[in-house]
Amino acid sequence: MAEDSPVTSRRQQGTSRAYILDRLKRENRTDFIDAIERGELSAHSAAIEMGWVKRPPSVAAVTHQARKRKLRLEAITGAGLSAGQMMELWLGPNPSQGSLFSSREELEAAWTAHRDELMARHGSHGRRPMSWWELAAGDLEHPGYATERSVLWRAGVLAADERTTLEREWRQEFQTAQAPDFTLDDGNGDLLKGDCARAAYYEHHDIPRELVKRWEKAERRRRGRQPVAPSAPQEEAAAAK
Repeated sequence: MAEDSPVTSRRQQGTSRAYILDRLKRENRTDFIDAIERGELSAHSAAIEMGWVKRPPSVAAVTHQARKRKLRLEAITGAGLSAGQMMELWLGPNPSQGSLFSSREELEAAWTAHRDELMARHGSHGRRPMSWWELAAGDLEHPGYATERSVLWRAGVLAADERTTLEREWRQEFQTAQAPDFTLDDGNGDLLKGDCARAAYYEHHDIPRELVKRWEKAERRRRGRQPVAPSAPQEEAAAAK
């Protein structure tokens, strides 16, 4: 029996139930996972709704079975939005396909209806869904994933507990970089050392410069208060007494 070609193997992997469930877990789509495990939705249908698999065009799109499937998906995703539309509210429109909403008014209505759910899922720990940036950020512009948290921190829009948790995480990373022999691989095979390594580490973790300066100042004060170890002659003199 001939072995499957690499293309066939990848296609089978990409449409298998196990693969789709694993990918849904990575996307944090517990609504679809629960529906699949309850037998309310097939893994293949979930993959179609997520845009990972294309449904072959057929007259079935207007059949009673298709209408039942649509109602079932609406019950799972809520308020009649498709999984793709919910994903767009989270991550923004697909760069190649464009928006799945027919108008800005429809987008705004979807955001209003699902704001609490989106913020609970994707609006914590210094991050915000793209629909928030588009419709609720005011004059703020999305700076990109790498610096999103520091921009929101500076803008003062984080909840108090969210800000505290984020600053605690940053402080831990700052402390990690205080090791006297701290080094960092720059990703190109070069090894950064000392202050250069620390600066690159702070940038990687998006630690605001204001916090770095404050903590560095406190670190210098702490080190200045540490008792100075006696030199060898002093130790010998003390031992002779």
